[in-house]
Parts: sequence; C-alpha cells; structure tokens
Amino acid sequence: MRFHVIESGSKGNATIITSNHGNLMIDFGLSTKKKFLEAFALLGVSIEDMSALLLTHSHIDHVGKWLSLFPYERRYASQFTANYIVNNDFDSQGVLKEHILRPYDKVTISGFDIEVLPLSHDAKGTIGFLIKDQEESLCYITDTGFIYEKTLQKIQNCNYYIMESNHDVCMLLETNRPQSLKDRILGDQGHLSNDDCALYLSEVIGPNTKEIVFAHLSEEANTPEKVLDTFLKIMQKRGISLEHILYRCASQRSMLSGGKIIEDSYV
Repeated sequence: MRFHVIESGSKGNATIITSNHGNLMIDFGLSTKKKFLEAFALLGVSIEDMSALLLTHSHIDHVGKWLSLFPYERRYASQFTANYIVNNDFDSQGVLKEHILRPYDKVTISGFDIEVLPLSHDAKGTIGFLIKDQEESLCYITDTGFIYEKTLQKIQNCNYYIMESNHDVCMLLETNRPQSLKDRILGDQGHLSNDDCALYLSEVIGPNTKEIVFAHLSEEANTPEKVLDTFLKIMQKRGISLEHILYRCASQRSMLSGGKIIEDSYV
C-alpha cells in the first residue's frame, strides 16, 4: 500500500491511497484546481484512475468546489454529507444510495477492504476509515474532537496512521480568534490537539506500525516542531519505542508520499 497526502489543513484536504489493484481518494477539497492537477500529473494518474472517492464530511475544505469533476457513481459518503452535496449545489447527482456509508459499515472496493469509523465533529456524519489491502492496513482519522473506544479497538497495530494533530492548546488560546471558535476547536466536536493525538497513538501503535503522518495541522495554532516534540515526549513518558516507526507531518503546501513507496526507495 502507498499513500500520497496531496494537501492537509484548513484550506484543503485530499489523499490518494494505492495498491496493486486500485486507487482510492479520500476527500476532494483542494485549495486550488491547479494543485490537484499538478499532483495528479506528478503521480501519473487521473480522476478516471480513481476507483472511489471517500468523503469524510461536508466542510468545504474536504468536499471542495470541484466535486462535480469526480463521477458521482464512484463517490462514497455518509447520508448527511450526501444530502449536503445536493442541497448546497455542489452537484445535484450527489451520491448513489448504495454508496451511503454508515458507522462501522464494511465495503470492498477494488481489492481494498474499508471499514467506516464514526467521528465526533460539528459536521454531522463525519467519518474516518480503516483501509486494508491484501498485505497492509491504514487508519485515516481527521476532524474529530475525540475517538470512540470502539474505534480505538478497531485501529490497533495498523501499519500506517494518518491522524489529525490540529493544534497546540497554548498557541490556540493565544490567537486572536473569537472565543467561540476556540471553544469549538477544543470541544468534543472539534479537533484533536497535539496531546490528544499523541495519547491516542500511544494506545494503538504496535509492532506492525511502520509510519505515522500527522495531519490537518493548523497554520495559526500549531507547528510541525510542536507536533513532533509533543509526540516524542509522550512516547518517551509511556516507554514506547519508536525505532521501527517513521513519523512526519503533512502539509498544506506540499505533497507527502509514504507507505511502501518509502520502503522501495521510490522505485
């Protein structure tokens, strides 16, 4: 399994996951049309090569104004997200009824076994994904105020984690944002902080874990250095060895590639 986080943050989100049998796309909310065209060209793929588009939720940085470019019969989303697409004129065709995703549903698409992970965000029907091919597993979770215990049990010892580490609490509180926005981000329907993310990861990573990508970093209330420093301190405090794990931060500005592409040295 390989993955390419094209963009991750409050301005836009899109990730491509590939295996020998197919390609999946998670979210289609890139900040500019030019960005996803350049990323597709660099990877040598097109929308036609994507077996499915998995939408996490209805916020504009995840659905995106170019959604109509992606064939509706290959879109998968929760019922609320599907309704939002139609009701807000993103695309009148929306999502096929048989592609509506419910919590802990399991679907198979082009050799990928996908389980739907319910999340807690202020967009109803927000979901993440546990994705497996014949060899490896990947957990994708962003945009949530916390992670349900049942979900934590399901994402134990994955090979890859793409996990939200949105903000440093102190930095967030020092911003000029309205208090109502700060409360929203810090709440149970907001976003995971650096500490939240690291603590959750300390409960789920295992001997099979190869790589962690920290995602959806706030450009105003976080830095990659703070993410990694918090992660390392919590892992050290809990006595968890990271010798076998590569850990990096995704970016709003540049694509990050991982998975077997790292093991194969980009061959």
